[in-house]
Amino acid sequence: MSGILRRYAALLSSSALVGTLLGAPAASADDFSRVDRDPVQGAALVLADGREVDTALFSLRVAEHASVRAYTVTADEEVHPYAAYVESAWSDSPEWAETPQETDPADQANWIVSHSYPAVGLTSLLEDAGLAPLDEARAIAGTQAALWHVLDGVEPDPDANDPAVVALYDLLVEGSAAAADNTASRSLEVAPSHVEAVAPEEPLGPLTVHSSGEEPVSVSVRGAPASWLVDADGEQVTQTSHGEQVFLDVDPAVPAGVATLHLHGQDLPLPQGRLFTGRDGVRTRPLVTAEAGSATSSATATFTWHPEQSEEPATGESPEPAPEEEPSALGEAVQEEVPTEEVTPPAEDRIPEDDLALTGTWLSGLLVIAGALVVSGLIILVVGRKRRD
Repeated sequence: MSGILRRYAALLSSSALVGTLLGAPAASADDFSRVDRDPVQGAALVLADGREVDTALFSLRVAEHASVRAYTVTADEEVHPYAAYVESAWSDSPEWAETPQETDPADQANWIVSHSYPAVGLTSLLEDAGLAPLDEARAIAGTQAALWHVLDGVEPDPDANDPAVVALYDLLVEGSAAAADNTASRSLEVAPSHVEAVAPEEPLGPLTVHSSGEEPVSVSVRGAPASWLVDADGEQVTQTSHGEQVFLDVDPAVPAGVATLHLHGQDLPLPQGRLFTGRDGVRTRPLVTAEAGSATSSATATFTWHPEQSEEPATGESPEPAPEEEPSALGEAVQEEVPTEEVTPPAEDRIPEDDLALTGTWLSGLLVIAGALVVSGLIILVVGRKRRD
């Protein structure tokens, strides 16, 4: 009996797992980046407030088989090696986008990583800058100090650090002060990020795709039955390119719903100076890429639609009073009020159940209940057979 129960308990677990997978959106390991190996250590820095902090050059995996090196954006917190990172826009962070200075911190950071190690080799850096002997550890420390200064307001102690580190720091900070506006958008974006419509008669949209690559990116929609992604000509699409528009064509039989547009691109050009932050608010130190590469990137947007609401009487307005009836003539019998039966609306006025969206959560619950009933019936059958024996 125990063997039978174990086998069907496993069957129940499998049913629950299938239901869970059907109810959850598909996820891809390529949708985020990770710090994939030990960083190259730089020289330690002594800050103006007396703290001594470590510096490092990290390796950030941005695609299945591609990594780029990156520095940290702030001097505090930690880089969690297993944290998921996603490419973010500098403009989404007020502390870096809304500043009183003429040159944005993001532009300064881009200039620094473009004119220092590892984008510029040690030999070229020495020849062009005329610096004192500079090894990899000192180059990392000087570059990191300059990035912390323009992005986090951190000042190194000029007397407590290596002269070569301080010289590189001064060179990079001074040069970045006149950096041109070169802040690019994310390698894959869609705008606007949300579209809402009331009783739409035309496809919802448009949403415009922005991609750093020339190759098409894949597009799909999830969450709404009987809906399709179409282009400006009304043709169904599964791919789109930079600058093209995407619409959601909804079946009129579905009066309301929410759908999510998913874009996915591979081998998209990723320039240096791009910002990566923790995915879904994960607390880990932000990173800025220090060299160009290619990345796998994703983006999402949502469509929402609902039926038109019926108009309600304005607040403060009261219905007109009904006119008073004249008294009946003397001797005339007063008719008794006949109670009226409540009228049931015809079936065609009701919302058909077939129009309700079939969600993954409902399907998951059905599978779990069905599995539980199967197991319960088998237990009763086996116990009853044992008693008869």
